[in-house]
Amino acid sequence: MTEIGNTKSAIETSLEFHFPLDMGYWSETRAWLLRDPAKLIRYLVLFACSIVVIVQLYECFAKLYDPPISTHSYYNLNETIEMPAITICREPPYREDVLTNLSGAYCPHPKYATCWMKYPFGEISLDEFFENSTHDVDDTFILYGLNGDKNNLEIDSSLHFYMGRCYTLRPKAPTKRVSKSVGYSLMLEHARSTTSTSDVDTGGSGWHVFIHDKRENFTEINMKGSGRVEYVFVNINEEIEIKLQSQYFSNVETREEPCSSDEGYSDLKCGDHCIWQDLADESKCSGPWMHEIVNEPCNDSLSMRNLIADYKEVYENEDDFDCDCIQPCQSRIYTTFIQSRKVFNQPEPRSLIYIYYTTKLISMIEERPSYDTTQFIADIGGSLGFLLGLSVLGLIGILEHMTLFFCGGFIKRMQQKEKSKLGETSEDGQSQTSGETIDVAVSTVYKKKSGY
Repeated sequence: MTEIGNTKSAIETSLEFHFPLDMGYWSETRAWLLRDPAKLIRYLVLFACSIVVIVQLYECFAKLYDPPISTHSYYNLNETIEMPAITICREPPYREDVLTNLSGAYCPHPKYATCWMKYPFGEISLDEFFENSTHDVDDTFILYGLNGDKNNLEIDSSLHFYMGRCYTLRPKAPTKRVSKSVGYSLMLEHARSTTSTSDVDTGGSGWHVFIHDKRENFTEINMKGSGRVEYVFVNINEEIEIKLQSQYFSNVETREEPCSSDEGYSDLKCGDHCIWQDLADESKCSGPWMHEIVNEPCNDSLSMRNLIADYKEVYENEDDFDCDCIQPCQSRIYTTFIQSRKVFNQPEPRSLIYIYYTTKLISMIEERPSYDTTQFIADIGGSLGFLLGLSVLGLIGILEHMTLFFCGGFIKRMQQKEKSKLGETSEDGQSQTSGETIDVAVSTVYKKKSGY
């Protein structure tokens, strides 16, 4: 019982010790708040403004690190205009008689397995097989020129599996005039054939005409889904006039979306090379149309057929391939309009193509950073001005007056209560001191009378 009593006394003593301290702390805090409410308002406003300024500064630095991009569209009337590159691919692409003779079996196109069943690997190289079975430049062009002169053009060839040998014409310099007479003029000759073996649905023999940026290399895989190429099929004994319009795109390189400004860079070529390398690694060999691939050429029927089957699957696939090829920073897209399409009356299987501009007006679409160092400095100054400016001091004064107007009576009553409490406390202290003084004096007189 004694221990329980002692414990209870200790708990009561502890409560009596802490509770007055807590009450005293809150009483002092309340008294400090009520003593100068205007100072409290200043601190609160300053704290809120500091938070706002910190958020604004963070946004400013974030925009400076990764500025937002805005797109501007306008028309520009150029003094000169750049002609596109024209790629011509024959249909059918291969010489059927040569393929059949070299392969030892009926072979209208190398995509068929019969071409490789009896192919003499080790005797005839694949390069020789594709070189002899495709058409050279003399089999395709009778006349060609830009502004009436073939010296204004560069022509090169490229080998492709489905399209065979294609020829790309590129202008050497921009043109200063626009009309039918200064554009492309091409007369093509075709060794007539009733067999079309290409996977492109054309409805007959003729030429595939691809119009694209001269910086781009023609590729039969990525060119289809690039969105930057115009395609027209020209039949035999046909005269066609194609009018051009040009759009120029300029992209800004960002950290999330890099781009290349190199003059000779082609993202289509990069994509094809990536796909070829994957196919070559999968099949352990390569084909003659897979340029710049270090793998050895296929040397047996099984490996060749496997490579062709894998290539066909990729060629017919409509999905994009993840090759990490960045986009060009500048590109041109050409839009075509068929001005006329009529019969070209010639005894030989020929066709005539005109490609030209009728205006120098170009649609320009440019991306530009919409935030720079000047705007950053201006925003920093504005944010600091918001924190330190007179408008903030004026806001503090307004809040002070509003607080005193709405809460002035309550504040005065609370201050009077605090003053009365302090007065009572001082009176109790004075009475206690005077009582102790009287007791001490009476005790001294008593001792003197008693002789102590």
